[in-house]
Amino acid sequence: MKRYPLQTLLRLRAHRTEAARLVVLDRQRAVAACREECRRIGDEITALQDDRQSQRARLLDPPVAGLSWPMVLETREAHIELLAQHIVAAQQRLQAAQGRLSDAERALEEAKQAYFRARAREDALEKRKHLWRDEQFALEAHQEEDAAADLFMARYVTPGQP
Repeated sequence: MKRYPLQTLLRLRAHRTEAARLVVLDRQRAVAACREECRRIGDEITALQDDRQSQRARLLDPPVAGLSWPMVLETREAHIELLAQHIVAAQQRLQAAQGRLSDAERALEEAKQAYFRARAREDALEKRKHLWRDEQFALEAHQEEDAAADLFMARYVTPGQP
């Protein structure tokens, strides 16, 4: 197994964490786009339902002069039926969009988990770096203390004595 210098590992982990963060941001944009699509289709369905209700309310309005009742009634009923078909189609598109939204939210959650794992690994490596640095400082301090003690002892030892 090849061992990498700590600084190289820190840069690598920081790069991986940043890449995971960018994936999370990308997934968040995808979720927002899916939510917007669902909202837009929901608004379209509402508008179609309102239009259909208003057409039903005007179904028995008297026809314009010169048009026969049966023909006007048939045309109005056909338009109401067409609006109903558009509503059904929009509801199917909404279900498909909600499925895509669910998939996007699941992908976002997985990306967040991957980011948190990458961040935890980077933090653990940073902690290891700080522990190593503290150990090095302690070792240097201990060596300095030993050197100071040797100098102190050397003052009392006369030359030529063992």
